[in-house]
Amino acid sequence: MTYLLDTNILLRLRQTNHPQHSSVLKAILLLKKKQESLCIFPQNLREFWVVATRPVEVNGLGLDFQQALEEIQLLKTIFILYEDNPGIFQQWEMLIRKY
Repeated sequence: MTYLLDTNILLRLRQTNHPQHSSVLKAILLLKKKQESLCIFPQNLREFWVVATRPVEVNGLGLDFQQALEEIQLLKTIFILYEDNPGIFQQWEMLIRKY
């Protein structure tokens, strides 16, 4: 079966001190053990980026550019990335690198 992950799942996976982190990690490990397909879309990564680079004081992760970029790359290796439109995602990556 294929599961589309919500962005909050990605965020909770990163937030090791969040109360839901353990549950999210267990669920992902269980689904991976069962060889289920866990997928994300570029929109998930854009939403993750927004929260990841937002300061902790305003409910973000407080990551800098490089840390957030590394997290995005890691998520792309852990989960299946489906392209909704390759041009949109490529443009988004170019914009975040440029600005």
